[in-house]
Amino acid sequence: MIILTAIVLLVLTLLFLNVYTRHDQNVKVPKLAGLQVEEANAILKSKGLHIEIIDSVYQKDAVPGAIIEQVPEANSNVKKGRAIYVSIYAKSPAEVSLPELVDYSLRQAQALLVSMGFTQLAIEEVPSEYAGLVMGVEYRGRRLGPNEKIPVGAPLKLIVGNGQPTDSVGIDDENSLSTDSVFGRDPDGTGRESRADSKPHNNKIDESFF
Repeated sequence: MIILTAIVLLVLTLLFLNVYTRHDQNVKVPKLAGLQVEEANAILKSKGLHIEIIDSVYQKDAVPGAIIEQVPEANSNVKKGRAIYVSIYAKSPAEVSLPELVDYSLRQAQALLVSMGFTQLAIEEVPSEYAGLVMGVEYRGRRLGPNEKIPVGAPLKLIVGNGQPTDSVGIDDENSLSTDSVFGRDPDGTGRESRADSKPHNNKIDESFF
């Protein structure tokens, strides 16, 4: 009885495996590279397969949504109901969070941005107390906030201080005006000399004094 039971269990197991693995029911995987996902999915459904997107890559000159590669490869034999995994070209670039770059040196900020994929960098210098420090980052004319997400590779503008404070010019002009006023050259800032200096000097001696 024990031997008979073992034989019956073995036969049932083999039958179950034959049904489960579906021998002689293989399907040849079609070539999907270059097709759009909707087109590829329709072809796979007709063969009892289905598609799954596992990765996307953005490329500027590529056709968005087109399939790059597939697993299993084309002409492989698989069972019906199997998923075919594909990678496609993304319709838009991935977005990343831009780190806080205020008070970074220009060189540090440029190195960090290039390592993140931002290679189109413009620099605008503005009056500032310290030279070479980043004061902000702009994208499409808008100042970015900390950790704001933007597309990878987007053109950015770095706002950098030039080491010349805005009030230094005003102070120099004020000092110049004050000096001119003391010496009577331009007290009212109109470019004319003071009245006292504009009068001719009278060098005639008053003889009645003697």
